[in-house]
Amino acid sequence: MLYKALTTVLIIVVAMAGCSAGKTDSPMEAATVVQEVAPASELALLMRTMAAHADSVKAAVNRGDKKLPPYPKEIEKLFTATPTDGMHIDPITFPTFGKDYQSKVEALYKAAKKDRKQAYNALVQSCANCHGTHCPGPLMRIRKMYVKVD
Repeated sequence: MLYKALTTVLIIVVAMAGCSAGKTDSPMEAATVVQEVAPASELALLMRTMAAHADSVKAAVNRGDKKLPPYPKEIEKLFTATPTDGMHIDPITFPTFGKDYQSKVEALYKAAKKDRKQAYNALVQSCANCHGTHCPGPLMRIRKMYVKVD
């Protein structure tokens, strides 16, 4: 019986010691690990606006809405927005992809309701084409943006 009691006490002591291991004595010591995150660039913020717009258009297309959500005016800054520090924007291909995006948006808004899914997917493909060359990080998200065509 004494053996079981000593074993139980030993297990509790070891567990308590393990739980407190690695803990600091003061909150200041715990706060010494700081991750510095640079603020998003103008172009990064603009791309987020473009993605949010595409998400709302996708929902409207899937619902079969009569009207599409309004086109965000901020997207007009596509060619003048400052990119993320260290990000190289090719002066030949980026404007070409940007113009393609703009033409796909225009085609989407002009498309008949029955053709919107194809026009929307063409818009998403223009995003994928650009991001295949410039900043490939968002490609996984872009690939999820397509709508299923009947």
